[in-house]
Amino acid sequence: MTAHLPIFPIVWPLVTAVMLLLVWRHNIAAQRLASLASVLVLLAGEFVFMGRLGAGEIVVYRLGNWAAPFGIVMMADRLSGIMLLLTGVTALATLLFGIANMDRDRERHHFYPLFQLLLMGMNGAFLTGDIFNLFVWFEVLLISSYGLLTLGGEPRQLRAGIPFLALNLLGSTFFLVAVALLYGVTGSLNMAHLHEITRAATGTGATMITVAAILLLLVFGLKAAIFPLYFWLPDGYPAPPVTISAFFGGVATKVGVYSMMRVFPLVFPAQNGWLGETLLVLGAVSMLVGVLGAVCQTELRRLLSFHIVSQIGYLMFGLGLFSVASVAAAIFYMVHYTVVKCALFLIAGIMERITGQNSVKKIGGLVEGFPLLATLFFIAGLSLAGLPPWSGFFAKLTIVMAGFQQQRYGFAAVAVVTGFFTLFSMMKIWHLSFWGEKAGERRPTSPWMYGGAALLVSFSVILAVGAKPLNAVAHDTAQQVLRPGAYVQAVLGAPAGGGN
Repeated sequence: MTAHLPIFPIVWPLVTAVMLLLVWRHNIAAQRLASLASVLVLLAGEFVFMGRLGAGEIVVYRLGNWAAPFGIVMMADRLSGIMLLLTGVTALATLLFGIANMDRDRERHHFYPLFQLLLMGMNGAFLTGDIFNLFVWFEVLLISSYGLLTLGGEPRQLRAGIPFLALNLLGSTFFLVAVALLYGVTGSLNMAHLHEITRAATGTGATMITVAAILLLLVFGLKAAIFPLYFWLPDGYPAPPVTISAFFGGVATKVGVYSMMRVFPLVFPAQNGWLGETLLVLGAVSMLVGVLGAVCQTELRRLLSFHIVSQIGYLMFGLGLFSVASVAAAIFYMVHYTVVKCALFLIAGIMERITGQNSVKKIGGLVEGFPLLATLFFIAGLSLAGLPPWSGFFAKLTIVMAGFQQQRYGFAAVAVVTGFFTLFSMMKIWHLSFWGEKAGERRPTSPWMYGGAALLVSFSVILAVGAKPLNAVAHDTAQQVLRPGAYVQAVLGAPAGGGN
């Protein structure tokens, strides 16, 4: 059974989605229970899987037992395992919230199957060792994401869905062109094999590989919502119900960041010089544009959506330095930011449910009568801003220190300034919504809604308490990412188990 763990995170959500559609299609209560049970089983399997990956093992699953580079391989290392766990934890939290908050009409129109297919697409992207199949998983993500984004057919959702779909289809076109260029030059699509070929390319071949790298930077940048490809996000993520926007805000953009971490050091090692400089500039501008956009907002989820752009900038900063210390800092930051951002979206959803309002100027006095909600926001908000002793402090500190180590003082200063503006926007919500004058009626909420947010906030506290050992794990992960020799050997070596 353990030999098939690499495809379990893909097959299990697919099986669940099929069962939800065929067996429990008209039984919403059964769909809720089955979806929750499925995510719990998936998360348990990912913890078992991470036990192997955390020890440094690189697990390769060869579909049909065809050896690479001729066959399709699924690959998992520490970075894949971290992303799988993040996806599973945030999926559990948002599903707990959704069971209490999702309206019955959307549940009847296949919210739970679409959610499972989204999980399948994300997990497939994290596990594939083939760049064409990365494109395939991006398409699975696009289809399920568009379905969830427009689920319910409200005018605001449809307005947000059209640019989302159009831009992602354009990104898919660029992705296919990049894949075609790589295959035309190298004759391979296996990422480990490409690592060996692209380093030796010269002349026209090297030029075409550089063009492919530029196209993939556009594709992954669009998925990650970095400047200037972010403009679809502030309108898109607040449009669907909170359950969907929380999962999107927490995990979806990280697929683009993961793809950069995986593909650039592995497939384009010769291009990492100009790629790094480009990522540093784009990251710095993303930080400033995102945080300044957030400061100007009054609508809760739109404010948090602008912060996604800002926080992705930190990840680009860490990756763009292309050192073990900086990439380790980016990995730690991604873990912190994923859980905190998803938690803040869920907290915003609770605030909207209680008051019936989505503007910080129309919500007030929540500290009275809702101490748990106030506590959750206080921890998550200060953590996002990077104040001690919360996880965000350690995450931002390691990013800034990595910048200083490489004498990139200007970019590090941008990161520090962005943190101050982030604190300002969080304090604006804290002051107006929790301590402001009480306005309007208070509506009842479900403990399930608090359960998801509390799970993620507690995870953030654990990150702060265990910052030192978790930084060590991030450091080991960064070494695997930037020194892919073991990855290449594991994928291209002699077959050692796999699909039959």
